[in-house]
Amino acid sequence: MKQKSLFPALVSLLLIGSLAFCGCTSQGGFIPEIPGQGNTGGSLQPGPVQTLPPESTVEIQINEKDTSYATIQVIFAGGKGQIAVTSILVQVTRPDGQVITRTLPAEKGAEVKIQGSKDTDRIEVFVSLNTGKTYKIIDRLLPYRTRG
Repeated sequence: MKQKSLFPALVSLLLIGSLAFCGCTSQGGFIPEIPGQGNTGGSLQPGPVQTLPPESTVEIQINEKDTSYATIQVIFAGGKGQIAVTSILVQVTRPDGQVITRTLPAEKGAEVKIQGSKDTDRIEVFVSLNTGKTYKIIDRLLPYRTRG
């Protein structure tokens, strides 16, 4: 008579429990907590944005999608608050539910390219300052336009 070991079942149970406990099952990547607002990762519905304090204003340029590949180019254009920026997170939500996040360096002229869809995507930009606060400064839909 063979005896079955409980070891593989216990290891599987511990791994699943650990993943659920640490929150590692999220597919959306890092989404900063915005005070007084819930995270809306995965939704195509834009939400409210916040205004940076006047002494911390920065400019983020979002170009139209590339008409051949639907890539989205995001550029940090600087501003008088550039020195106060500790991080910039760009998040694109595609209609298929995929959420792509990239970090944009806080250096004037820095850029990231994100693969969008050949449909309307949602783009959000979160700016964190050296005060410890994070602001969602852009949240809008970005349509795909064909040449014409």
